[in-house]
Amino acid sequence: MNHPNYQDYERRLQEIEVELEPDSGRFWQPTRQDGFPDSHPVKSVLNQLTNWFNRLPTVGKVIVVIMAASIGFSVLRSVLQLVASVISLALLGTMLYLAYRFFITSQSRQ
Repeated sequence: MNHPNYQDYERRLQEIEVELEPDSGRFWQPTRQDGFPDSHPVKSVLNQLTNWFNRLPTVGKVIVVIMAASIGFSVLRSVLQLVASVISLALLGTMLYLAYRFFITSQSRQ
């Protein structure tokens, strides 16, 4: 159960940590009311990538998009091949089990 002053305690704890070690405060991620950390580092990286992409010339943007699409389709193809292999192994295992049940166990009963 969250106490009403939980955020105040947490904020004060972070302030004390910053006072003890000033460099450690820059890695602290503030939390929202639901307790999950804010995504400031993720937003920062995305903003940096967006700014970098926007500064590229048109030819550079086209090349980056083509390369990203190529890598994306390659990863997607690999994942789909992995899923197909797992399904194939499951079907093969099922067929081998059924063959064992029908042929081997029926012969042992005779």
